Amino acid sequence: MSFRLFSSPRVFTAALLALAAFAFPRSASAENVAIGCDADPDWCKIAPISYSRSDSLPIEWAFDTGWVPANSPLQLHLWAGVYATTRVSLEGSLETTWPEALVLRTPGKPEGGLLGYHYGVELGAQAKIKVTVAGKDYEWTGDVPYVPQVDFQIEGQQVFDAWGFDPGVTLSSKTEPVTIIQVGVGDIVGGSIPGIDGGIEVDLAMELAATYRTQRLVIETTDGKAVSGGDITKPDGESSTKYLNGPAIDLDVHPEGTVDYDGVIHLIPAFWVELLGQNWNIPIVDIPIAFPITQTKWVFDKQRVHVPLPDVVLSVDEIDFGDVEVGQKSMVGFGVWNAGEARAKVTFVSSSPDLFPAWDMSADVETGITFDSAVRFIPTKNGPFEGTLFIASNDPSDPVQMIKLKGVGFGGPDDASLQDITQEGGCACRVADEGSTQSSAGAMALAGLGLFLSMFRRAQKK
Repeated sequence: MSFRLFSSPRVFTAALLALAAFAFPRSASAENVAIGCDADPDWCKIAPISYSRSDSLPIEWAFDTGWVPANSPLQLHLWAGVYATTRVSLEGSLETTWPEALVLRTPGKPEGGLLGYHYGVELGAQAKIKVTVAGKDYEWTGDVPYVPQVDFQIEGQQVFDAWGFDPGVTLSSKTEPVTIIQVGVGDIVGGSIPGIDGGIEVDLAMELAATYRTQRLVIETTDGKAVSGGDITKPDGESSTKYLNGPAIDLDVHPEGTVDYDGVIHLIPAFWVELLGQNWNIPIVDIPIAFPITQTKWVFDKQRVHVPLPDVVLSVDEIDFGDVEVGQKSMVGFGVWNAGEARAKVTFVSSSPDLFPAWDMSADVETGITFDSAVRFIPTKNGPFEGTLFIASNDPSDPVQMIKLKGVGFGGPDDASLQDITQEGGCACRVADEGSTQSSAGAMALAGLGLFLSMFRRAQKK
């Protein structure tokens, strides 16, 4: 077993984080682990997230008509209980991109939403008769046996594109009147009023509409704090979160929305009686009863997403080549450790490529691996030299890191020994100063660094 000594303080911190990740893997508590996006796997991770919830409220209620019609010789008293279940399912993804920041998006899955409901009615009834025939009063009040002709239920479902942001998705249903009670009066009055005949019928119809609307997608850190970019409130919305360093990040995601209900129960009773040659009946009426609660808030359970990230750690932040003879080359190695959980894409750029050339142009460093690279010092004249080696990568917390370079050239000709060279045309020219040449090369390299960084991600994707 071999060990590498890292001198940077950041290395020690990264090592502790990596050890903690190994000993207590955060993915163990995550419901979904993100993988590389198809188009950009080294700069983007994506994980599926899905939610489902059923609720028996709010439309689980009872109503009572009282005695209707008022002041009629024939009256009915109807009451009912409505049992209900509403279900919403949602499917989408949490997408994390960088290096500008940890940008968070939540693309919804086409046809990844489902709104459904299932409602039924259980009805009870009483009847009241108060009639006068030939000066004699006949009265009776009693229960109407509930022998439903059908098991009245209404159900439906609607598929939609998640997440169902404003205006949301509406599922509506309407039934034709259905006879649910049909009973002969003589059968229930019995011997109370001899010779009575007639019947009782109750038809029922229902109109129902439910609208689900996602108000926001909440993204939180594992300590329950909202990410700095806030909630996502529209289909193409995005958020962001601060990220210092480490091998990965865990995020908790959940939708919050509302369900609006709009429904009416229609009771359509009919009651007629024949006694001693006389007839009575109540007019057929539609008794509409609206649902009392119109909106509820739905908060889905949180789902944790584990996002693996690259974490590039350099073994040094400065290299001193010391004294190197002019015309000779000196090479010093350094390590590039990927302490993260995702592959690191690394590129090396020197501010003075002729003076301090990088040994490698680029490297892919898998998780947990240390890539051995190097930089050389090739002095072209006497004196001290300084430069910078830029290490650009897809590390979201440190996309560009630097190693300071310095060294001293010796043993070369003194500046005073450089002579003017007279050409035949009489032009007096001086041999170009190598220091100024290096300075120009360094300036060009630094000027091109900004362009390089902007093109780096694009090049790595190809």
